[in-house]
Amino acid sequence: MNDEVYKLVYSMITILITSGCFGYINYNILEKLNVVVDRPNKETDKKQKIMIFTGINISLYWVLTTVLNYEITLSIMLILLFDVIGTILIIAPLIKLIDFLINKIRRTSGQSYTENRNTRDYIFNTNKIQTLFVFDFDNNLITCGYLDYQQSGDNNYFDLALMPLDHPENQYSFEYIVEEVSKHENSRTLVDFEKQIKIYILRD
Repeated sequence: MNDEVYKLVYSMITILITSGCFGYINYNILEKLNVVVDRPNKETDKKQKIMIFTGINISLYWVLTTVLNYEITLSIMLILLFDVIGTILIIAPLIKLIDFLINKIRRTSGQSYTENRNTRDYIFNTNKIQTLFVFDFDNNLITCGYLDYQQSGDNNYFDLALMPLDHPENQYSFEYIVEEVSKHENSRTLVDFEKQIKIYILRD
């Protein structure tokens, strides 16, 4: 009976690992660290990355249980430990190193720097205080405020949560904002051609 239970548990855990559940842990951590970035319409790329991480977990599980003859419980704990700590300390730096080498090769061959992040995430993902002024293409002020939250670039829907400024919106003209932006070295301008808006960003 105990042998049957052991085989059942072994089979269930094997299915759990090979189904990609553990590979998703690696992917989710790397995604939160902005090491891997996938667009909403690139679901295939996401699945391929999870399959790669799943393959790593399967190989590690096989080595622990078959080659080293570790108990299932200990093997699972070691795999989970690797999925969390190993992903942060080993896999993430390795991927960043590969990206660095690729960009160095691109720079040597006269090509531009490549960045995986969405433009919105690239601009807004900072711990600095950001003051936003949103204009349409006719230079009419739509709204302004301190950035409180922005929808991640992996979502096609673009929305912003702003906190009100110290002065009323009608005190900020387009000419004044453009002049202020030109004075700040860390300022940015995000142009959304689909929504036909321009977002001027001042960073403190």
